[in-house]
Amino acid sequence: MTNRDYMLQFEFIGRNAEIEYGSSNNQKKINGKIIFETKNTISLSNDSKLYVIPKKSIRRLGLIFQDEICFMNGSMLIGRPEDRLLK
Repeated sequence: MTNRDYMLQFEFIGRNAEIEYGSSNNQKKINGKIIFETKNTISLSNDSKLYVIPKKSIRRLGLIFQDEICFMNGSMLIGRPEDRLLK
């Protein structure tokens, strides 16, 4: 099992993240702390703003895990968080 697969079994809320999202001609990148997760969205907060990002628009999600940065695609995350934790 790779670190990325292992990371999917953990809770994301409270972790610092770097998210790249949007279409190929309108890409955005934000850093912050994940504060909430639903079936189709991730809520990320930085010092100045709250972002609610659809999981299907996430091109790359980077999370720090055991002194490594794990990158995942948003399509890997679609679904209820509690179901992902049980896989």
